[in-house]
Amino acid sequence: MNAPRFAKVIVVVVFGICCPRLGSAADLTLAWDPPSDGITTGYILFYGTAPQSYSLQVDVGFTTSYTLNGLADGTTYYFAVRAHDPIGDMSNLSNEVYATTLAGVPPVVTALALTANLPSPQVVGTTVTWLSTAGGGVAPYEFQWALYQAGNWTAWPWTLASTWTWTPSTSGNDYQVRVAARSSGSSSTSGEVSQSVPFTVTAPPVASVTLQANVASPQIAGSTILWSAAALGGVAPYQYRWWVFDGSVWSAATAWTTSSTWSWTPTVANNGYIVRVWVRGAGSSTDAAEASASVPFPIKSAPRKCQGPKCK
Repeated sequence: MNAPRFAKVIVVVVFGICCPRLGSAADLTLAWDPPSDGITTGYILFYGTAPQSYSLQVDVGFTTSYTLNGLADGTTYYFAVRAHDPIGDMSNLSNEVYATTLAGVPPVVTALALTANLPSPQVVGTTVTWLSTAGGGVAPYEFQWALYQAGNWTAWPWTLASTWTWTPSTSGNDYQVRVAARSSGSSSTSGEVSQSVPFTVTAPPVASVTLQANVASPQIAGSTILWSAAALGGVAPYQYRWWVFDGSVWSAATAWTTSSTWSWTPTVANNGYIVRVWVRGAGSSTDAAEASASVPFPIKSAPRKCQGPKCK
């Protein structure tokens, strides 16, 4: 071999690539000077994982760059190049260069959908089933379910279950259901991707109300009648609104009140009177009845006082 006949080869690392998926290998591209000696017909690339110790080699042909594929992730490699002529004589080793491939990145969940079998809002006590569908990463996935209300998150342990059944026991318009997902074998505490959905839970409506007076009808004008309402279902303490119908028009006798009783003293006789009560649950601000009851209650004129000698 007549090494001095060759031009000195200068090698550089052009770039390195490490695919961000577990199990994929890294790539490195190297380049060197073009030949100027007139005798070089090809190059041998030497490399290994220790300085000045090259356990591998590849004949790259007559080119001035080469990409090595399949290198181990997170590993430092050392490289040198020799030129050769048509009869196999080789130059001295070039300068040594080194590069470290990037560490492999485990695959992660890249897509996550969260749906409920019932739309919002729902009434307290309704069972809602949530379904999470994940994509990407490594199955079987793990899920962590969490619920937000009144400023606080409550999270449950990681599970393989992609469904979660929820039966809210209190009403609220600030609920959020969240699910986080991670790949099999992942130790991420927050998950690789998460999704949340707001949900409103309403109080159950009052189921029924009964209405009765403390005296039987009819009564005479000027009598005081005490009305009592008894509600069932919904959320106590109840709110009540009292109404009177005079045969042609309904009139509100009270605004909304927490009193389940109402005293009525009609001053005008009318056979068409109807007394009605509206009831709504605690916390409701809707000016409407969740349940109502009505009772007809005729009012008669007071009997005339007898005057004259015949009244004896």
